[in-house]
Amino acid sequence: MTKLAFVLGSNWLLSIAELLVYIQDRGFEGNLVDHTRNAAIVEIKQKLDNDQIVDMQSALGGCYKIGKVIWEYEIDIPLRAYPAKKTAHKESLAEIRKCPWLKIIWPRVKGKKIKFGISTYPIIDGSFPVNFRRFSRAMSDEVKKLLLENGARRADYYIYDEPDRRVKGRLNIALWPKSIARNSLLTPPNAEILAIFSETRLYFARTSVVYDSMLQQYRDESRPFISAEISTSPKICRTLLTLAGARPGDTVLDPFCGTGTLLMEAAILGMKCIGVDIDGNQVQGARSNMKWLANDLGEKLEYNILIGDAKGLSSLIKKRVDAVAFEPILGPIYKKTPPQEEAEEIINELTALYCSVLKQISKILRPEGRVAMTIPVIRTDSGDISVKFSDLTRDTGFTLYRMLSSDSIKSRKEIDPRLKIRPERELIPERKRGQLVQRALIVLEK
Repeated sequence: MTKLAFVLGSNWLLSIAELLVYIQDRGFEGNLVDHTRNAAIVEIKQKLDNDQIVDMQSALGGCYKIGKVIWEYEIDIPLRAYPAKKTAHKESLAEIRKCPWLKIIWPRVKGKKIKFGISTYPIIDGSFPVNFRRFSRAMSDEVKKLLLENGARRADYYIYDEPDRRVKGRLNIALWPKSIARNSLLTPPNAEILAIFSETRLYFARTSVVYDSMLQQYRDESRPFISAEISTSPKICRTLLTLAGARPGDTVLDPFCGTGTLLMEAAILGMKCIGVDIDGNQVQGARSNMKWLANDLGEKLEYNILIGDAKGLSSLIKKRVDAVAFEPILGPIYKKTPPQEEAEEIINELTALYCSVLKQISKILRPEGRVAMTIPVIRTDSGDISVKFSDLTRDTGFTLYRMLSSDSIKSRKEIDPRLKIRPERELIPERKRGQLVQRALIVLEK
């Protein structure tokens, strides 16, 4: 059995949904046994090697770090050892300071120079009755002391204790992927340790792999054709590919490919790509980006990018595809809240477009293949307006694929309402603050 800790993206629910789909599609027997808004703990019956964990991280768009769980404490021990307001309980403090997990990470330290970092992940925010900052600093000091006492020639640690750059005022005491890469913390004997707090336990995990944010930034900034106004983020593209069940070697279709962001992510993951877009300039940009990527990777990529209307896919593409993933046209960009009648008219027009495209996709998608796509959610003064699934799938040959299977979630009944997961979800929102046209991710199966 392998127990893994996953550090989740900002949309924690989508991250967990994607993770469980990946585990199921790869044939692993795994369950979500604990989770917070920052991390998920998953038990997988099979023993996974490091290459399998690296492949998992590469595929998942909603996961920043994966680590192997090496030790656990009942939550009462850290609660008493590092209370937010009370005096520390001496016996509990002594228990935590023993760090029995140290020998799992560093069985032999004599004469070695070691760099490490402890990244702490609260349940939701810093409101839990643990002094997380004091915990992180004290644990780092204790680990350094023990390493030196056990014979390490040198021990240095790195710690991040500043406001979160993404959300003002939010507690962040975890190392960023850039810091981990810059200081080679995943190169033995160095290590990053994840300290993950849930409502019932404290998990310690050793990081196996992290999201390569510097490489992604390089590709975003260096590719020859960029259209930020209409591009989908690379991480959402990977999530869509995972939800669609796409695997290395598969042929993937994006019928609204734009400048090819999703095609690039699919190619990096070893997939064959077909892109279609009605805008010739976008198609030329996508071709330029794919050619640049092939040169950058030093590999020959299999792709075909066509100018055409997605409503005529079956006349453009004469071969079967294994998976379809895309972000379609989501409607106008509103600067002020639209009236309900206008939003409903837009949604009806888009639903007709999507339905027409799905009928075409059904003709070329392999049996039991899946489609992962985004749909718009328009905010009006009278509430949110979105696509009706019955209209979307009518006469298309597709049915809704429900995410977050109840068979894979072994969560507790008594849980903070902010952490509750409603299983068998039809869609998962992907919100951007301040936007009047939000989006949600759905999956359809043939």
